[in-house]
Amino acid sequence: MLIPAAISLIISALFLNLSLLGQGAFFIPTENQPLQSGKILGASEASQKKNSVERSGDLNQAVTKAIQEVRSLPMPRLYQLPQLDQPMRQFKNGPSGERNVKKDDFDLAAENGVIMDCANNDLFFSKRPDRSWPIASITKLFTAYTFLDYNPGWNSSYEIKPADRREGGRVYLFTGEIVTVKDLFYFSLVGSDNTATAALVQSTGLSEEEFIKKINRKIEGLGFKNTRIVDPVGLQDGNISTAREVALFAKIALADEEISKASLTKKYEFYTKQGKKKTIISTDDLLYNFPNEEVNILGGKTGYINSSGYCLVGQFKNHQGREIVTVVLGADSDSSRFVLTKKLVDLYYSD
Repeated sequence: MLIPAAISLIISALFLNLSLLGQGAFFIPTENQPLQSGKILGASEASQKKNSVERSGDLNQAVTKAIQEVRSLPMPRLYQLPQLDQPMRQFKNGPSGERNVKKDDFDLAAENGVIMDCANNDLFFSKRPDRSWPIASITKLFTAYTFLDYNPGWNSSYEIKPADRREGGRVYLFTGEIVTVKDLFYFSLVGSDNTATAALVQSTGLSEEEFIKKINRKIEGLGFKNTRIVDPVGLQDGNISTAREVALFAKIALADEEISKASLTKKYEFYTKQGKKKTIISTDDLLYNFPNEEVNILGGKTGYINSSGYCLVGQFKNHQGREIVTVVLGADSDSSRFVLTKKLVDLYYSD
């Protein structure tokens, strides 16, 4: 290789004859000669003119030639890490400077996840918080939040249409059944019913395409740069966000009383206008674990499609008033997203 050979020759020359470097091949700053623009430690920019070198033997010529060839080599480009929109919070050291092993060594068995402190939106814990990921039925939180701007009235009647039918999961509502808008809203958030969500969108008088535009305008208005929605139900893998932005949005959406109340409902029942009883059970198993002696749950939403894995966002508050949002995206089973969320809650409140 040329570079190692050149270095070897330079070192030899320095010991044999310091004067062989001729006309300032190396630059050593002094008090009266400060560093100038373009100069780096130990070298100066290559001159366009040909350097004159005294002929003091073959070794001198060889060293000079090697220096010139090394100078002509291009500087390597250093890899630039991607810049995140928001800085990550660093874990604090303990009183004696030691790291908090409990937090630092915690490994979330999911693709992405965070614990966000609601007091300042800092991430207490994170795993790939800014990686784009399909959010599945967590989308329904975005839909519910946008719907509130176009709500035709909770007691307004709506007839289920063939176009409302969505595959995926158990079907609760059928063409021709007449229900209230409130029933659609609760079926969407409590049981994550796809047909009810599509019907909820149609009840606003907007087309699905128009409603999607409204959702994305809301998202842009909130300053989210990594979230986009292509379908209001959550069945398409083009509905993407990040664990960080899901947490930030959940904090906003669950601050609305109607959304929070629906997401905390364990079971919702009603009768259609035709007299048919409908019952749906919450998809959020954590409603049966909280509140406990220390922590209350303020709401949440599940999600699952093949590309997203099992997802869950939840908001919690302890008796001291400390609120957090936890996000798990890409867990490997239905039960694991709940187990992992409980671990995140314990991790924060036991700190």
